[in-house]
Amino acid sequence: MPNSGYSIPKIMGIMNFTPDSFFSASRIDSDQSINYTQYKHADIVDIGFESSRPGASPLSEKDELNRLSDILQNVANFEQTLSIDTYKPNVAKLALENCFNMINDIKGGGNNGEMLEIASLFGCPIVLMHMKGNPAIMQNRPFYDDVMDELLLFFENKLKLAKDIGVNDNQIILDPGIGFGKNIMDNDTIINCINQLKKLGFPILIGLSRKSFLSIDEDGVEDRLSATLGVTALAVQNGADIIRAHDVEDTYRMLSVITRILQNKKEESLSL
Repeated sequence: MPNSGYSIPKIMGIMNFTPDSFFSASRIDSDQSINYTQYKHADIVDIGFESSRPGASPLSEKDELNRLSDILQNVANFEQTLSIDTYKPNVAKLALENCFNMINDIKGGGNNGEMLEIASLFGCPIVLMHMKGNPAIMQNRPFYDDVMDELLLFFENKLKLAKDIGVNDNQIILDPGIGFGKNIMDNDTIINCINQLKKLGFPILIGLSRKSFLSIDEDGVEDRLSATLGVTALAVQNGADIIRAHDVEDTYRMLSVITRILQNKKEESLSL
C-alpha cells in the first residue's frame, strides 16, 4: 500500500542493454561494463533490452531473450530488487527464473492479462503502465477528452483483470506512463493529479527522467537533469511512491533532503 507519510520514496535505477535508448549515458554495451556503484542507492534496478523511446521499433522476442541470456551471470551480483523491463511474457519468465524478482510492463499486463499470469505464477510485484498506442506511434498527436478519467478507467479495468487472474493486491504497482502517448499538458496534469491515482489504493511509480516534456529552449536530453530533479520533487510531494531514474545518486540526494523537509512539515502541523 502507498506510504501515508513522507518516507523516502523508492528509487528504481534504469539500466538499458540497448543501442538506441533515448539517453545515451544509460546505455550499457555488455555486462562487463556495469558500474555497480552507480546503483548503490537504488532500491530497484530496472533492466531492459528493448528501447521504448518515441519512434522506437520493436525488438524480436528471440533477440530480447538473447540479450537477457548474455547478462544473467553478472546481474546476479546486485543486492537490490531486480526488475525486468519487458512486455513479453517469455522474457519475463526467463528473467524470473534467473535472479530477477519483479516485472515492469509498459503494456499494462498485456491485452488479455498474459503478463499478469506470469506475475501470478511467480508471486512477484508487477508494474502496470498506461500507454496510448505503441512506442512507434504513441507521440503522433495523442489526444484525451480527460487524461485522468482515461487513466482511472484503464487502471480499474486492469485491476479487475488482475484480481480475476489471481494477482494479489500487494503485488501491484501503477504507472501512469509519463510521455507514453501524452502531450506536455497531459504530463503536467498527471504530475499535478497523482493524488487521484493514489485513491485506487496502490503504490504509484513515476518515470519522468530526462523526458522531452521537461525540455527548455529545445535543449537536449543531456541537459535535463535539473528539470528532472525539480519535477521529481513535485511528484513526490504529490504522492509518488517509486521514482524511476537515470541519475540514481542525484535523485537519492535530492529525495533525502526534500522528504526530510516534508516530514518535518507534517510533524509540525500535527503538533499545532
